[in-house]
This record gives sequence, C-alpha cells and structure tokens, in this order.
Amino acid sequence: MRSSTANSSSPILDFSLVAISSILLLIWPISNTIALRNGLLIAGTILALIVLKRFSYTKNLLRFLPISLGIGMFIWVLVHFLFLSQDPILQLHELGSTWKRSFLAFLVGVATGLVVRQRPHQTNFLWLGIYASFLFLLADYLIAFTQTGQVFMPRYYFVSPFGNKINTVIMGIIFISAVCGSAAFQYRKMNVEKIGVRLGLSAFWLSGVLLILFSYTTIIDTRNGIGIATILLTAWIVTIMLTKLSSLKNRPSSNFNTSYWKSLIVLAVPLVVLLYFIQGHLQINRGWNHFFEDLQIATQIDRYPQWQNTPQLGYPKTASGEMVYPNNYERAAWATAGVDSIAKNPLGYGLLEHSLERVIKQSYPNATIKSAHSAWIDYGLAFGIPGLMLTLGALISIISIALRQMHTSTSPAALIAIWVSVGLLLTFTFAEVSSKHSIEILFFSIALLSAMIFPSADPS
Repeated sequence: MRSSTANSSSPILDFSLVAISSILLLIWPISNTIALRNGLLIAGTILALIVLKRFSYTKNLLRFLPISLGIGMFIWVLVHFLFLSQDPILQLHELGSTWKRSFLAFLVGVATGLVVRQRPHQTNFLWLGIYASFLFLLADYLIAFTQTGQVFMPRYYFVSPFGNKINTVIMGIIFISAVCGSAAFQYRKMNVEKIGVRLGLSAFWLSGVLLILFSYTTIIDTRNGIGIATILLTAWIVTIMLTKLSSLKNRPSSNFNTSYWKSLIVLAVPLVVLLYFIQGHLQINRGWNHFFEDLQIATQIDRYPQWQNTPQLGYPKTASGEMVYPNNYERAAWATAGVDSIAKNPLGYGLLEHSLERVIKQSYPNATIKSAHSAWIDYGLAFGIPGLMLTLGALISIISIALRQMHTSTSPAALIAIWVSVGLLLTFTFAEVSSKHSIEILFFSIALLSAMIFPSADPS
C-alpha cells in the first residue's frame, strides 16, 4: 500500500485555494460578477494544478468512480457537439462559456476537496462564503425595506443582488445541507454534556440557517426552497433524535434525566425555528392550498392542454370550480411534457438553455414553453439519458461511498458528502437550476465532495 498523504504541505497555498473556493461560493449567486468569477476560476485552476501535483495518488483519483463519472460527462458533452449537435453554433457558445467554466470549477473543486480532506477544520470557511452572500442579500433587502416600509415585497427578487429565486434556492440548500452533515457528525460523536464546547460554531450554523429560512420565506418567497429545506431539516431532527435515544439507553440511570433534557433542547430549537418559518410561509403563499389536486390536473397534459400557452388559453379549474394555482399547474404540466420529450429524444438536443422549447414543438407545435422548471428534466432534454446517468451516477456514487465511510470516519466529510449530495439531488429535481453558473456549482460540488471522501489509502 502507498501512503495517500501529500508529498509536501503548504498551508498558505492550501488556505489560498480554500479562500478562492469560498469567494466563488460567495459570488456565484450574485448578479454581474462574471468577470470576477472568471478571474477566480483561472487563479483557482492554477493553484489546483499545483496542489494536485503534490498528491501521490492523483492518478488513482482519476479512477475513483464519482470523479470518473464527472469527467465522463465533460467527454459526453464534447462527443455530443461533434457528432449529435442539432444547433452547433449555440452549442459551441455553451462549450466556450458554461462548460469551460464548469470544467475549471471541477478542477478547483477536486483540489479543494483534497485540501479540506487533510485539513477538516477549514471546511467551514467554504460555507462562510455562502453565509456572506446571504448577509449581502439581507443588507440590500433592509435598505429596500427602509425605502418602502414593506416587510414582504413579492417582486423584490427581480431587483435583489441575486437577481432571481433560483440562486437563493441552490446556495441556501448547499449551506443547510452542509450544516446538517456537520452538525450530525458533531452531535453523533460528542457527549450531550459537552454540547457547549462548540457553542461558537453552533451559533454560526444556526444563524446561517435562520438567515436562509428568512430569505426563503420573506425576502424571496420560494416554495421549492422552503420545501427542500423542510425535508432536510426534518430528516436531520429525526436522525439526531434516533441517535440520542440510542445513546441514552446505554447511559447510567443517574445521568438519564440530565441527558434527556439536554437532548430535548438540541432537537427543540431547530424544530421550533422550522415550524415558525413554515407557518409564516403558509400565510403568505397560497400555492399549497390545493397542491395535490393541481398536480392531478397538470399531469393530464392532453386532456388539459392549457399548459402549452397559458396567456392565450388560460388555466383549467379544479373539481370545486376554483382555478388551479398557476405555478403548481404550469410546473407540473411542463415537467410531464419534458419527461415525455426525453423518452422521444433519448440522446438530447444539446443545449442547456431552452432545449424543451425546441424539442416540445415536435409533438406540440403550438407550445410556447421554454423550460420544464425541473433541472434534471431540462438537463435530460439537453444531454439525454447518458448525461443524466453520468451526472446522477456521480452524486449517487458519492452517497454510496460516503455511507460506507460514515461509521469509521474521524471527520465530518462523509456526512457532509451525503447531505449535500441529497440536497443537490432534491434542488435539481424541483428548481430551475439547469444552466449557466448553476452547472458550475453542480460540478464544483461533485468534485469537492468526491475528493473529500477519497479513500485514505490506495493500491500500489
């Protein structure tokens, strides 16, 4: 066996790479930062290549399944352009912009993952970048609030620093997922009596989650954001509850009451916070009122064809005579039409943006839609079933490998990898994050998580 440690260590170089990654996570969701992003990606790639040279197992890293699948996706994009392109001019433009930056982000992610794998304490510096971006959003919102006096501004997201709801969702979910993984590791390894030891870190995590939930419910008002956050935080609460109940069984009866109450506090705080934000969101957003009835109507795309052009055809009504909630109906109908289009075009059209707009007209000439509003569907329309298998396979293999490591790992890397991968899977299922910098973030994350859980030793 050959050691997997770096041949030499450079703390300044390592921290510089982590700092670049953190700044990228800060500016990725912010509008009009592409020049800075390009500069950071180039600088990060140069540092990444230097860092990768230090590691004796880099060649074996290329044979690691999640990394191989990620690289396989870049190869498939190139093959698709060379032999299957239906719009070579636009596809070449995406190759030179989105896919070029995504590849650089992938290299930066791999090297950063190797660094934080050796220096786990630096992992939180990555999430600090996301935290800072939401602080920037909050500051801008507070300025708008002082000018308008309105707490809830439905159209604010158009003029916010993030420019849309999508950026808020993907970055917030990455932060919440990372916190869930980190906190699950800490609370699983730590005695409840010592829970105050990491009070500062816990305050950072909790304040970040509060800031993001406030953004989801008040600043931006995003249902898919609050829905995915609810799934993740509920799963975290259940996981910690089961872990604590199991550990309490093995404690002496004299310590049971103290441990019980401390465990209850650990669970009650995030639960109360979550319920508070859900309750506030439900008061503002009426899209949940007849959600499932809307879905039932929306999936019948031939019976209810209004989805093809809702400004002209209007919206169908539920059995009670009430009009379907537009957002529910449109997104579900578009997703249904998108899945049907993937089945008819299994190799994909070749464009991340608006592939559905081009493909759907083969079956529905009068349709005016441009996106399925589900990233995996839009992604499948772009690069077909092979593209989905490679990218989904990378995330699923990360989860599978991390699950085998989580019980023996001495760092939070495995649990972070599991939670963030699940968060990305959910986000790309329910949010429109299938183009431009969202793809850069996706491949940065795949590379980062893959390298973080790379085996500690490799065959000679």
